[in-house]
Amino acid sequence: MLTLPYKNKRNLSIAETILLSILFHAAFLAYIPSQNLNQISKSVELDIDILINEPEPIEEIIPEPIKEIIPEPIKGIIPEPIKEIIKPKTITPIISSKKIIKSKPNNFVIKKTIESYSTTLAKAIAKQKKYPRIAQMRGWQGEIIIDLEIDGKGNLINSKIKQKSGFKILDKEGMAMIKRASPFPKPPKELESKIFNVIVPISFKLQP
Repeated sequence: MLTLPYKNKRNLSIAETILLSILFHAAFLAYIPSQNLNQISKSVELDIDILINEPEPIEEIIPEPIKEIIPEPIKGIIPEPIKEIIKPKTITPIISSKKIIKSKPNNFVIKKTIESYSTTLAKAIAKQKKYPRIAQMRGWQGEIIIDLEIDGKGNLINSKIKQKSGFKILDKEGMAMIKRASPFPKPPKELESKIFNVIVPISFKLQP
């Protein structure tokens, strides 16, 4: 077995090993003519140990943990909080004006007031009654119903016969009584600002 000498016992790389192998064969071919044929006929056993460098294990480098760098607080003046400036609101004075609202009477009250006033009105008209002489002589009797339109002060605005008595002379006397009785008594306060109608019956009857 032939072992190639090397210095410092350094392992050969693959390229170096191949190069040495080529040089070795060239030297061997040059050496063959100087040997006897008998020696040549003998097989020469060539044992070459090729050492291949194995890569050195790479050490695993574990990185050191990064330390969190906390910045130091900056020494300085701490600003004061901004104070909110509140402007006073201008208060507008509210002037309250109270309106005096007169309560208006409802229809029921007005109706009752007119009925009450019609009684007063009938009495005032009855005072102006004059029985026609010719009707007395002939015994004429009857009832006339008159519709009167009156304002809030008791003034007569209009009058008309709703129901006749059956005798013209009695109807004529009834309308004459209305004219003599006007202006009528002043109506109640509930009727002061109104124009209203009153139905007045006038009866003509003879005493037995």
